[in-house]
Amino acid sequence: MKRREFLGTMAASAALLANDPARGAVCELPPLPKRPLGKTGLEISVIGFSGLVARDSTPEEVNRVVGQSLDMGMNFFDTAASYGNSEVMLAPAIKPHRDRIILATKTRERTREGAEAEFNRSCEILGTNHFDMFLVHGIQHMDRDVEPAFAPGGVVDFCLEKKKSGQIRCLGFSAHSNEAALAALDRHDFDFFYYPVSYASWYRGDFGPAVLEKAREKEVPCVSLKALARQHWPQEVPKEDRCAKCWYQPIEDPEEASLAVRWALGREGVTAILPPGNEMLYQKAIALRGNLSPVTPEETARLEALSLGMNPLFPRPA
Repeated sequence: MKRREFLGTMAASAALLANDPARGAVCELPPLPKRPLGKTGLEISVIGFSGLVARDSTPEEVNRVVGQSLDMGMNFFDTAASYGNSEVMLAPAIKPHRDRIILATKTRERTREGAEAEFNRSCEILGTNHFDMFLVHGIQHMDRDVEPAFAPGGVVDFCLEKKKSGQIRCLGFSAHSNEAALAALDRHDFDFFYYPVSYASWYRGDFGPAVLEKAREKEVPCVSLKALARQHWPQEVPKEDRCAKCWYQPIEDPEEASLAVRWALGREGVTAILPPGNEMLYQKAIALRGNLSPVTPEETARLEALSLGMNPLFPRPA
């Protein structure tokens, strides 16, 4: 499928789901439900806004999609210092609504000095003096990420200082490795974490069950990443025909997308999902808010069967 055809399919699918007579018109869909983020005292919408949607966009487009998201009941907005110009583009759209949103950002820095500089820059760009959720971002390797992050003078020390001062309300991490996530959960009582919870990686790569079980034991809630990911892009799909802002093959089929989102939100300990940073896929996800009921055993079996033969994103090679 050519990229322009793919994007057209995404738009048509989102519109179809949003205007399905069985579900009601767009304005008649229920607002996004919210769930408690563990013991933090925060309640976040079960679908969040990825700042990647705003990256390399226009102010008009960002204002439009942020306004639509707020109207749907979304209160969870996520970005990161490493997301290109995402913070810059998102800032003007969310500043007027800062008191009604839960704002998350992240740092990939591993030292105190680097994290402090990035934190201060994010505060300045986003026009805030605190973050509701702040993450040590992209933990992957024990030697390059976990050890320096938790070392004296590392990023975790800095974040704990900011948490004590009130500039970070809830501290978390994002990880894309079972080993790294388990190590992080063992080393500190985090308030939450981000982790890929995707049916294909779960069933074909055994990626996720051990981490969610450890998190459940420690009562640390998870925000699911990659719920709408299928697999690595098949080699036969040329790069120019692949979806922008997606390094993986996303789910195209509306029914499969609905199953995948409902499946991820049904995993014990998962509070919310963050859809892909491509706006068409983001719109596809929020159009599903009219039906977020748990998957049935039969639907679970269907997803397991769908995963057969896939090339899942995780686990990544060491």
